[in-house]
Amino acid sequence: MGFNPLAKTSAPVLRQALTAYSARHTAIAENIANVETKGFRPLKIHFEDALQRAMESNKPKTIKTNPKHMNLSNDMASVGFRVQEMDKRVNIEQEMAEIAQNQIRFDFAASALKGGYDYIKTAIRGRIA
Repeated sequence: MGFNPLAKTSAPVLRQALTAYSARHTAIAENIANVETKGFRPLKIHFEDALQRAMESNKPKTIKTNPKHMNLSNDMASVGFRVQEMDKRVNIEQEMAEIAQNQIRFDFAASALKGGYDYIKTAIRGRIA
């Protein structure tokens, strides 16, 4: 594996979030498209619970000897998502609410990732805008 200067930033987690939110959008769209299909079992994408568990277990590997030292944490890029097939029927109102909420989360993650890359671009150029 090559050198990755972004490995210890939020970029890997944000990329994983964008992948999960994209998969969730696809699953919700499929659920909505099949609302009238007899026997269809809706899909649900779980990401936030896996991220929360990873953050809670993400303990520093080093011992801080000074309170001003930075925390060195484990790589969070391995946080993934899981797909669950639900036993209930599609609730169109619930799916529409979830797709709106998912869009807001996707937009936030994309904006945060772009902001991080803008900082790097500014550092490389040595000037703002």
